[in-house]
Formats: sequence, structure tokens, C-alpha cells
Amino acid sequence: MKLFWVGFVVLFIAIGNASVGQTASVRGKVFDNARNPMQGATVQIKSVKRGAISKRDGSFSINNLAAGTYLVETSVIGYETQKKSVTLTDGESETITFVLKQGKVDGKAIEVTASRRVQEQTDTRTSVITVDPREAKYKAGAVEDVFRTLQTMPGVVAPSDFSSQLVVRGSGPDQNLILLDNIEIFNPYRLYGFISLFNPETVSGISLLTGGFPAKYGDRLSAVLDVTNREGYTGNGYIAGKLNISLTNANLVTEGALPFWNGSWLLSSRRTYYDLIAGPIARSTGAVDGDVALPNFRDLQGKIVVQPWENHKFFVNGLTSRDNTEFTSGANRQQADSISITDRSFNDVLGLTWVYTAANNFVTTTGLSYYANTGATTFGGLGGSQVIAGTTDQVSREDFVKLQDSLRKAGMDIPTLFSISGETGYNFRKTSLKNDNIWKLDSIHTVEFGAQYDQIYTGVIVNIDLDPRLKALRASNPRIPPIPESFENGVDYFRTAFYAQDNFRVTDKLTLQPGFRTDYYALLNKTYVAPRVSGSYAFTSATTLRAAWGFYYQSPGYEKLFDAQVFLDLTDSNVTNLRAEKATHYVLGLDHMLNDEWQLRVEGYYKNFNDLVLPKRVKGTVYSVEKIPNLPDSVYRTRAGWTTPVASIGDSLTTVPINSATGEAYGIEIMLQKIGSVGENNLYGWVSYSLALANRYREGYTIPFNFDRRHSINIVGGYKAYDWLDISFTFTYGSGFPWTKATGIKPRIVTVKDTVTGQLNAKIDTDWRGVIFDVDRGGLENINQGRLPDYHRLDLRFTTYAHWYDLDWTFYLDIINVYNNRNIISEQYRVNRETLELTTRQQSMLPILPTLGFSVKF
Repeated sequence: MKLFWVGFVVLFIAIGNASVGQTASVRGKVFDNARNPMQGATVQIKSVKRGAISKRDGSFSINNLAAGTYLVETSVIGYETQKKSVTLTDGESETITFVLKQGKVDGKAIEVTASRRVQEQTDTRTSVITVDPREAKYKAGAVEDVFRTLQTMPGVVAPSDFSSQLVVRGSGPDQNLILLDNIEIFNPYRLYGFISLFNPETVSGISLLTGGFPAKYGDRLSAVLDVTNREGYTGNGYIAGKLNISLTNANLVTEGALPFWNGSWLLSSRRTYYDLIAGPIARSTGAVDGDVALPNFRDLQGKIVVQPWENHKFFVNGLTSRDNTEFTSGANRQQADSISITDRSFNDVLGLTWVYTAANNFVTTTGLSYYANTGATTFGGLGGSQVIAGTTDQVSREDFVKLQDSLRKAGMDIPTLFSISGETGYNFRKTSLKNDNIWKLDSIHTVEFGAQYDQIYTGVIVNIDLDPRLKALRASNPRIPPIPESFENGVDYFRTAFYAQDNFRVTDKLTLQPGFRTDYYALLNKTYVAPRVSGSYAFTSATTLRAAWGFYYQSPGYEKLFDAQVFLDLTDSNVTNLRAEKATHYVLGLDHMLNDEWQLRVEGYYKNFNDLVLPKRVKGTVYSVEKIPNLPDSVYRTRAGWTTPVASIGDSLTTVPINSATGEAYGIEIMLQKIGSVGENNLYGWVSYSLALANRYREGYTIPFNFDRRHSINIVGGYKAYDWLDISFTFTYGSGFPWTKATGIKPRIVTVKDTVTGQLNAKIDTDWRGVIFDVDRGGLENINQGRLPDYHRLDLRFTTYAHWYDLDWTFYLDIINVYNNRNIISEQYRVNRETLELTTRQQSMLPILPTLGFSVKF
């Protein structure tokens, strides 16, 4: 079977390269009226839907054109659009030069699909969000991160201030497909999710499809993020670069031309350095012992592009990164609790892509890639001094030792802290062969088709030693997924896919794109067919209606479980009867240009989920006790106030995967956006409102999705106040996430093996103060039935520009949470063992956080 699929993909590559023809090209440069080269100008030939973006030296090239006469159009926001006619002959190249004058913004001339630009009316895709990389760099509060910029778009929610994950329209982060230069990335995060791996200084395109995406994308239920790194600078044959330094990290980008094959190269390196400063300080204060490495990362990304022959272009992409943490509590630390942790994770990517233009109407792209994501963690620690002491304050190490000594002398039980130790590791590897083809049959039909083969290995190892008290504490919280104490498994399998879609003009106003996708998942030994269709209707030149419908499937895999924050045992015996998860998308949207500068977008969606994979619940023995009535309150702090533990049949979670849930997510999104761009002498940005509902259904219960945010408001913008000053702002409001509230307290019950009979006996757990209580969070009926407080935050950024020593400098001040609002991420509950009452402590997210930084181009 495996050989069949490999041969199938190779056959597609051969078919895609079967045609060849002689073509012509247009080359040139774009300047402003001061004869300065203009980077980022859109150069296009609308009649054949071909175009290019000018490079740093203003150069552009549009290749593989048939002989004929064309109208070439160049546009840049804030400059007058310019058009020139050119006549081409086979095998020849014509050169033209554009000199643009500043003028009125012409929004209709911009046909690049973007969050603040006009989508072509024949583009049937719904829910398309494309971000200018400069927005990711200059947006207030985004810490120059791509993912955090996307978190303020309609339909996208951030799990917390500490996470750059994307929650899209009621689906988890594990249900998003992440692509870098057409290579799937399992782990796109740095600093344990705080930022993403994408470097805004090297990115050329950021596109997020939040629903109804076409058949060329698969194995995900929710959304697609497609990020492309730009090519290196080729002007004048010298090296160019840019250095960025902030309070936490440094980023160096170098690029230049290759001396052969019209090639270019680009290399970027990032590293945090706050750990190099804070680590010695922490050691000197005695907070930590030995070697310490606070959470840090370093990465190296590169891209080489060559064109050795006409119509052939090759891309080599590489990435390597490391995240690292080493931490051990100091021996002189005041609190009794302690922790030791060592964690390292690695990401490595290598890809080779060949783009071959066989004819002016046929382009084939073939890619071979390797991806590896590995990591290992060792940890240990003591905790729980607050619980043992029955207070809400930390117990000092000195007081805790005194307490132990006094109880030992009195012949009483000596309290001990919770203990935990262990090690975990993972190894994910993927080798992919992929082929995509675009075939423009005529002026009506554009067909896309392709095939893919992935060889995947995912391995996980877990060894954890929990003391009985921690086991009981974990069992009392239904939100905590089960994790095995000892587990090791590796899965080696493959998956294949084939897709085809046809974009065709039914009438001048109506365009349809039917398509289908076939996926085979060897892990499940099952094949799935996913039909999809989208369409657009142009009511007027300013108003477009779009709709989409389709099936979407997602296979299980250890590589997806990290984002899902749940562990499942995917050994062969557990996946025999498992099915792929399924979602059905329905999307309807309307785009309307109010004028040349303002666009209004309204979109509604409905997603139906089936066969969602969750841990299996099994019947097992559970123990419960009852309070003996009419006793003094002080007695309930002892075993005498409670009945003997009684065994009964109850539910318990396992790590066995099962298709046991369904769900739905639906909502409406409204977005008003001002066309503009970072650095323009005008206001730009957007205002959006989202109304969304997301539920999961299991065993007759309705459980709100963990990140079900009913109401979201985003106000994002910027203004160039002076030639030397840009001001940007971001305001975000969101209603509170669901939360499982405590319903009361209950005595902790532990099982202890009888030293004589060897039998397990249940008893109420006690220490020197009496009965130990756990927080009662109820069962399935209580999960996520409460809500955390609403979230809101204002961020500001001030960016200044200077030209010193013949270099371009940028300085910025970014302030997160300007008015220092206390946004709540969770609620922690503790039992006051004197009054037997619950106390609630709310955990907050980022406070006001100013950041300084600068960059310099050379």
C-alpha cells in the first residue's frame, strides 16, 4: 500500500512536468519621484492575473507570459497608480521603469487579498484574513509577533496573555493547519507558547483562512495559517541587513545576492538574552542553585532562491531552533516548597521546492521536506505547604522544619509536602513529498490539483512519580485530563492525499469553485472523501457575496495532542475502531466598499462537529462519605464527623481515545476597516465585533467549549502623527471564558495497602490538624458552567524614525495593558480548615508592561 501511494505522488509530479513552452517576461524597477527605489509596490497584469511585488532595490519580474500586448499597472498605497503598455515576443524580455508620484489613496487598485484590502470578486474563498508583515512588527501589544497580531482579528481568540495560540471560531489550537513555505509545522511556538517561530522581518505573506477553506488544505477541522518567507535582497550585489534589539531579545537579518543563477540568500538569527542577565541575579540572591537558564530560545532561519534556467525556480528553506529552561530552587529559599526542572526542545526544518512553469497557463510546484520536533523534560519538587498549614500564606522553610520537630517530639504524625518527580520526552518526525499544479484552461476555468505523501513517526515517553495525595487531588478536578504515570509508545505511519478544484466563471457576476479532497490515514487504515464548494457573486463593483460549504477531517496523532493539552494512548489496539474527527462548515459573507478607503465585511458561520476524540470514561470503584448530622462544627474536622468510606460504581477517565462527543460553533462577525498601511500619512486599522457560541455535547450533557467567548470587540489602528512618529493602539474586550466553579468541599479519600493482607483499604486522609479536604467541582454536569470575569486591555506603541550615520534607525516604546487592568486567567480554591469554608483566589495575567527597543538597517 505504501509503495502504491509513493508511486502515485511521483506519477503526479511527472504529469505536472509533461508540458513545456517558450515564453516572454517583463522586468523593471519602481521609483518614487525622488528616484528612490520603492520596495513592496504591486506590479500586475490584470488581463492574465499575473503580478509581482517589487524588491528592496525596486526591481520586479513577471515571467512566463505568452507573446502579445499587455497593460502593466503599478500601485502603492499613498501614490498615484501608473500604467504602461508593453508588447512581448516569444523568448524575449522587455524592461520598463515606473516613477510614482504621491497622491490620493486608490483602494480599488489594490487587489491583494488582505485584512484591509480588496479581495478580487472572482476569489470565492470565504473568511480570508491576510496581514501585512509590517503590522505584525508595529502593532501595539503584539510584541512583534505574527500570531499575536492575528489574535485581534474577527473570529480569533487568544487563550490568555501568556499564549500565542490561535482559537478560531470555537475550535482548539490543535485544529489549525500551520504552514511555513508550504511545509506543515507541528510546533510553531517559542518560549513555551508565548510567541511564535515566525520572524516578521523575514515574512512576506501571512494568510489566515478561518473557515470554508478550499480542498488543497486538509487534515485539520478549523483553520489554515499559511506563512511565506520572503526572498533575499538582490540589489547591487552587496550584503544588506537589519538588527533589532529589545529588552528581551535580539534579531539579526542579513541578505544578499548570489553570484550565480539570479540567486539570492536570506539568513536570520534570534536569541533571547534577558536570561543571561536575570540568571546571575537570581543565583546571587539565593533564589536558585547551580546552573540556571530561565526560559529562553534561539533560532536560525535561512532561504536560498536560484533560477538556473528560464521557467525553473528552486527554493531551499531551513530552520533550526532550541528552547531551554534549567531551574533549581535555592537551598536558602525562604518558602518550604521547592522545584527543579530541566527542559529542552528542538525544531528543525529543511525543504526543497521546485517551481516549473511549463507554459504560460500551467505551473507545477514540487516540494520535498523534512521536519523534526523533539524535546525532553526532567523535573521534581515539593509543594503544598499552604494546604498542610491550612493558611493562604506561604509557609517558610524555617517554620516548616520547626513544625516537623515539635510533632516528632510529641509522637504525632509528621506532615510532609506533596512530592512529584519524573521525566517526559517526545520525538516527532515527518518527511513529505508534495506536488501542486495550477492549470488555466481558458478565460473561464482555472483548475488546481495535487497530491501529497507524508511519512510520520511520533513517539512519547512519560515516567511520573506522584504521591497519593497528589493523585487524590488530581482525581478531584474534572478539568485535569488523565496522564499516565508510566508510558512509552512510538507510532510509525503514513498519510496521503489527492485534491482537485476548479474555479470557473458561470457568468460575469457569478463564480463557483467546486472541489474535493481524498485523504488516507494509515494510522486508522481508513480513507475519507471531503467534497467542498465555494462561490462569489458580484452585485456591484463594490459589493460581493461569498458562500462556502464543505467536509473537513482530522486524524489523531501525538503531534496534535500538545496543542489540545490532553494525553491519549494511540497504541494499535486503541485506534482499531477509532474514526477521524469531522466538521462541516457553512459560511456566508458580504463585502462592501463604502468608498475608496472604507470597507465593511459581515460574515456568518456554522460548524458542526462529529466523532470528536476524547478520553474514554469507564466504570470503576469510587468512594464517598457523608457528613454525620447534628454534630459540633469542630467534630467535622476529624474522622468522627464523617461516615466510613463506602464504595460505589462511578466514572473515571482513562487515556484510551474514543469518538464520544459532538459539538457546534456558530456566530456572526462584523468588521469595518480603513484602508491604509503602517507608515502612511493617514489613519489605518479596523473595528470588529464578534458574537460567537461554541458547545460540546457528551453523554447527554451540554458543555461550553473551554474558550467559548460570546462577545469580542477589537479596535486596532495607527496614525502617522509626524514624519518621525507613528502612534498605534489596540483595545480588546472579551466576555469571560467558561470555568468550572467549585460546588463545595469533601474529605479526601486515599487507598492504602494493608501491610498484612495486601488489600487496598479506603480511608479519610488526615494529618496533624485533622481531616484533609479537597475542593468538590462536581461531575460532567458542572464542567464549564460558570464564567470568569470579562477581559479588556489597551495597548499603545510609539515608533520614531531617524537617519544617522547614513543608516535608518527605528526606536519604539510599547506599553501592554496601559491602565493595568487585572484580567483573570483562572480561579484557585482553598479550604479554610478552621471554618471549613472555601476561599477563592483569582490568578491574573499580564500587568502594565512597557518594552523598549530599536532597529537599524544597514
